[in-house]
Amino acid sequence: MDTRQLRMAVTLSEILHFGKTAELENIAQSGLSVQIAKLENELGFKIFHRGSNRVCLTNAGEKFIAHASAWLESIGEITEECRALSKKAVRTLRVGFFNDGAHEKVYPIISLFQQANPDIRLTFTELTMTNQVQSLLTDKVDVALIRLPVSDERLAFDYVCEEPRVAAVPAFHDLADASRLSCGDLYEQPFAIAGSGAPQEWMPYWSLRADTSSMPKIGAEVYSINESLAAVAYSGAFDTYPLSASRLYNQPGVRFIPLTDAPGSILALASVQGNVSPEVMAMRHTVQSCQKFSVRQ
Repeated sequence: MDTRQLRMAVTLSEILHFGKTAELENIAQSGLSVQIAKLENELGFKIFHRGSNRVCLTNAGEKFIAHASAWLESIGEITEECRALSKKAVRTLRVGFFNDGAHEKVYPIISLFQQANPDIRLTFTELTMTNQVQSLLTDKVDVALIRLPVSDERLAFDYVCEEPRVAAVPAFHDLADASRLSCGDLYEQPFAIAGSGAPQEWMPYWSLRADTSSMPKIGAEVYSINESLAAVAYSGAFDTYPLSASRLYNQPGVRFIPLTDAPGSILALASVQGNVSPEVMAMRHTVQSCQKFSVRQ
């Protein structure tokens, strides 16, 4: 058995719903079922009763989960203690960013942090559209620059900046000649949608859906800015971007057009709730000191 299987089993014991647990663990429901079955086969007993309408713990499962929860808590505490010891020699802060996150408004914050904390070494990891939240939760990075909205109670967010959004329009489309567009102009157009693993709030937000229950037409499933731009230029899909991204990317076949009524794009510094390491807190303090307010979802 591995730690991830144990964590999924503990989460399932709390929620008692495979679908909701799979969504929380960022795994397909079928994948969750396979992992739980593997764990039960290895243990030699059933942890869960699976009925047509409900999931519940077996007697053996109830006892096992109690010990597994205590073990996971213990190993977490030991890991944090050992991590703190290892960081005493070399203090490092691992910063994750997506392509459009490391723009001109971030540079002054990083510079101020370095001036105030010369003993903390910064390392940078480029993230994709689909692994930003998971990179934080699996401890691949300590903080990450993330575009909101992201609703995840496991994370804390500090406001970095807000900027207008622009529409990415195929150059051959009739709308490409417009000087500005509204959300309504694009409502029926096919959109480039972030692939599986991206925060679920992104699809309605970036496709200009005020009603989150309304699904856009999907013109392409993409995993990077370059894939999105290619989908717009060559496949006729539409997308929306923060204004700063339109200055970073110059793709033939794509026109960036201002949006008159789209909510602005907020860039935030994300960290795991409860992470009070001196390095993370120093970065959060720097971000907060650069702004009049911080935002947390």
